[in-house]
Amino acid sequence: MHGALSTVLLLGSVSLAAPAPAPATKDFDPCSLLTASDIRSVQGERVSATKASRPERGRFAVSQCFFSLPTFSKSISLEVTRPEANEKEKPSDQWKAMFRAASATKKEKEEEEKKARARRGGRGEEEGEKEKESSPPRKVPGVGDEAYWVGPSIVGGLYVRKGDSFFRLSIGGPDREEVRIEKLKKLGRKAVQRL
Repeated sequence: MHGALSTVLLLGSVSLAAPAPAPATKDFDPCSLLTASDIRSVQGERVSATKASRPERGRFAVSQCFFSLPTFSKSISLEVTRPEANEKEKPSDQWKAMFRAASATKKEKEEEEKKARARRGGRGEEEGEKEKESSPPRKVPGVGDEAYWVGPSIVGGLYVRKGDSFFRLSIGGPDREEVRIEKLKKLGRKAVQRL
């Protein structure tokens, strides 16, 4: 009787425990987030090759996939950042740090600009001009939990967060920035469904 009661109590306590987030696994295939059909519908060409890699980035599980197209400049790059097992810091923490300024209120942005001017102090105006040249992240609605376009049109990318994971998607080709963003939104929505 005592053994049965212990078993019931143990099973009861196990079932009451909150489920832990799924840790990153080594067999995760970032190339599975987009299909050849997804890419062809956006870039107008078939995928000629895919190459997955796993760069070492310390506290997070990072996986990359490069989708090569016949017109190489139209190829697509995807980098996925996911939580690592037994790691306190989550990719969503890094996300918050990366995009804090983009989601700040107008007053917070004005305060940050004042601090930046004070830091420049006696330095020349060309330093301030360089800061203006780099465009801030732009919020992109309708993809994942949150998404931002980052960078100039030629080398820019779409960062998309879903839960504690996020990915960066970039696309090549001659398209204008607005067209690139729309294409990336389409691909980003597909990738979010499979993440």
